[in-house]
Order: sequence, then structure tokens, then C-alpha cells
Amino acid sequence: MHEDICFADATELARRIREKELSPVEVMRAHLERIAAVNPRLNAIVTLADDALDRARAAERAVIQGKPLGPLHGVPFTCKDSFNVAGVRTTSGSKLFEHRIAERDAVAVARLKQAGAIFMAKTNTPEFTLWWETDNRVFGRTNNPWNPELIPGGSSGGEAAAIVTGMSPLGVGSDLGGSLRMPAHYCGVVGFKPTHGRVPLTGNFPAVLPRTSHVGPMARSVRDAALALRLMSGPDGAD
Repeated sequence: MHEDICFADATELARRIREKELSPVEVMRAHLERIAAVNPRLNAIVTLADDALDRARAAERAVIQGKPLGPLHGVPFTCKDSFNVAGVRTTSGSKLFEHRIAERDAVAVARLKQAGAIFMAKTNTPEFTLWWETDNRVFGRTNNPWNPELIPGGSSGGEAAAIVTGMSPLGVGSDLGGSLRMPAHYCGVVGFKPTHGRVPLTGNFPAVLPRTSHVGPMARSVRDAALALRLMSGPDGAD
């Protein structure tokens, strides 16, 4: 049953939650159990959200009470450790910021939350996202799920490894010179690099090379990537 949940795409999970075939709590627990089983071998997930199950319970109550539901209501998502999530450790893979706690959400993260998605965990990245391997001195190396002796690419390698193994249905990554596309290729998922500025960079930490960085979705299906891109896109007045 957990494989049925963990390898369904985000669009399917959202539909099944809306139609009360699955509860957000059931979906969240399945993914957390999958992380506990798979992540020790891969080191893709580096920080779990303490309130993920509480938010899933709140999402479940909203379904039961018949409240309006967003397009990703109750669906877990992850993001690269370069994106700020309020109250959550955000290191960008650097010992300089090993204990940094973000004060507010990155715009891309906030918009997925507004669509009903539940932030579940941070994924590994090279220091400051500036390398083609996913390794750093804070969390260590992420391994390729198909062959742990190989790399998953970078710098969104933690996202790609988490998504292809069913630890996360949907993720937020970034791309400078291949950081979405290479891990997607190495692991076998969908990674989309949008036009520069289509998704605001606001809250992507640190704000290095902003003229050439791109924020984009990672997923197991094209329709999930398209949905996440639509939800995250648009000016924020600050980027």
C-alpha cells in the first residue's frame, strides 16, 4: 500500500485526497516511513519538518469539514536546502551557516504551501549550490539511487534522488548551469528550468549569481512539473 502512495505522482495524490480515497495523514506517514527506510543509504533528505504530521492532520480536518481545497491540498513536498523555509534549518550546504534557521519562506515554497501542499523536508545540495556533485561538509554526499557508488548530479541532486525513490512526490530546485537538468537526467525524473525570472528567486539562500539562476520544479511526471510551475510563477514585487 505504501508503494501505491509513494510512487503516485502529486496530481494523483491530490485527486485521491480530494475524493477521500486517501487522507493527508496517511500520505504523510507513508512518505516519512519511506524516508526512514531508504534515506540512510542515499542521504538525499537532510532535514525533516517537525510539524509535517501536524499540518497533515489540519489538512485532513479541512477535507472532512468540506472546506475549499487547493490544487495540491495535503500533498507533501520537499525543497533544496538553499530555499528558506520559516523556522527550519537552512544551510545551503555550508559550514558557515550550519545552524542557520530561516525567518520566512522563499516565494516558491510559500506558493506551494498556499496551494495546499505540505512542506515535509529539505534535500541535500553542494555548498552554495555551486557544483555538479551533491556533497558538502555539513551533511556529506548524496548517492545515486540506481548505483550508490555513483553521484546523482548537482546541485539539485538531493531532490532528484528523493523523488525517484518515492521519498517525495514533488520538489523545488534551482539551476545555474544544469543544476535541475543534470540530476533529473542522472536519476530519471522531470526537472524543468524555466525562463529566468518566471519563478521569483526571493528566499533562495544565499542570493548568489541572481542574474543567471533559475528556480524550477522537480517531479516524477510532466503534469506535476507543469502544475508546480504554474503555481510558483509570477512576479512577487521583490525579486
